[in-house]
Amino acid sequence: MQERRARRLVARVAAAALVLGFAVAAVADEDADKDIFRRLMSEPVTLFDWGIARLDQDIAAAATRTLPNRLGYGMGRPATGTIYDWRANQITLYVSVALPRASRTRDSCTGAFRDLVADLTQGAPSGPNAAGWYLLSVFKPKAHFWGSRFEDVGGKLVERVKLEVSLMPATFEAVNGDNARVRCSGRLNAESEEIAVELGS
Repeated sequence: MQERRARRLVARVAAAALVLGFAVAAVADEDADKDIFRRLMSEPVTLFDWGIARLDQDIAAAATRTLPNRLGYGMGRPATGTIYDWRANQITLYVSVALPRASRTRDSCTGAFRDLVADLTQGAPSGPNAAGWYLLSVFKPKAHFWGSRFEDVGGKLVERVKLEVSLMPATFEAVNGDNARVRCSGRLNAESEEIAVELGS
C-alpha cells in the first residue's frame, strides 16, 4: 500500500515538474519575442552580411551620382539593391530605372553600366585588378586582419559578383502596352564586348 502511494506521489511530482518546465519555457519564449532587439543582438554578423550591406549602400549611391548625367534628369528614381542567388552562388547588384522609350537603347544601357562600375571602383588602384580590389575592400571590415590565406578573395569575388542594369518603361507606359526594355549585365571587370545585352519587347 505504502509503495503504491509512493509511486503515485512520484508520478504527481514528475507531472508537476513537467508542467512547470513547459510554463517556464513558454515564458522564456514570450520574453524573447517581446525583446526583439535582444534577439537580434544575439545573432552574429558574418563578413558576408557585412559585404552585402556595403554593396547595397554603394550601388544606391553610385546610381544617384552617375545615372542623371548619363540618362538625363527626366528618368524615374532608380531602384537598386543586391541579391544573392544561393543556387548559382552568385551576387547580383541591380539597378532598374524608368525611361522614355527613345532613351531605352543598347548604348544607354552599356554606358550606364560602365559609369556605375567606374563610380564603384573610383577609389581602387587603376588597372585590371580595380574591381577585385574594390570587392575585397567591401567585404573586409576596416579593422579586420585577414592574412595571406585571403589574398585571392578579390579575384574570386570578381567571378561571383555581377552588375545588372535595366532600362524599363514607366508604369503608365507599360499599362498602355509599351513593354520595350533593355537589360545589360556582366562582371565588374567586364570589357565592353563582354557585357551581355538583352532587348525585350
